[in-house]
Amino acid sequence: MAEDDATAATVPADEEADLAAMLDLGKKKKKKDKKKKGSKDKDKSEKKSSSSGKESGDAAIDFTAQRELLDRDMNAHDKEFPDEHDRKADYTYSDLLDRVVDILTSNNPDLIEKKRRNMKPPQLTRVGTKKTLWVNYQEICSMMQRPPEHVFQFFMAELGTEGSIDGSQRLVIRGKYVPKYIESLLRKYIVEYVTCQMCRSPNTELTKDSSTRLQFVNCKDCGSNRSVAAIRTGYHATSRADRRAARNKT
Repeated sequence: MAEDDATAATVPADEEADLAAMLDLGKKKKKKDKKKKGSKDKDKSEKKSSSSGKESGDAAIDFTAQRELLDRDMNAHDKEFPDEHDRKADYTYSDLLDRVVDILTSNNPDLIEKKRRNMKPPQLTRVGTKKTLWVNYQEICSMMQRPPEHVFQFFMAELGTEGSIDGSQRLVIRGKYVPKYIESLLRKYIVEYVTCQMCRSPNTELTKDSSTRLQFVNCKDCGSNRSVAAIRTGYHATSRADRRAARNKT
């Protein structure tokens, strides 16, 4: 009985050992299979990397070859047709600035060079004993680019007298006036109704807005504009007809 128990005890131990060995072999096989798969994947990745490296190397070679061909063609063209002004992009800031200024002056000379206008002084003569004749009135109005009627209204309001424009476009003023006084009023008119306050240019125009009935001075050089005050009505001496009309109204 003791022997049977020993054999029964020894048999399961052997079976367990065999089972353990089988299990260990399975693990080793799996590990070996995993190692084989890993080596295969590495080989594939190495092959892919080598093929991609070859392709990139071929593309780089092709690019360098094309660039060399382009450089040869450009050099050959430059030798056949040399450009005197081509300095291979070797320009400084001052050179580029000078080129821009030259282009501006050549295409737009009016923006760079301001034309200076010399205003002639008013020429006055006596007409009888109570009137003054402004001879070059029309010439001065055309130089200021202002209508003679507007200038006439200004002078009549400032002088406080009456006047008229004759057939030769000369201004006849009632009263005795010296040229210096008329010249001072002319300067006042130029400052208020001609000169631009931004750039001090006399190249302006006088316009009137129909909706607001305001007058504006528009500069043709800098583009600015400003509103100007309306000229008040000048002095008007009452005549017999005016007094008669006033009596009839009452």
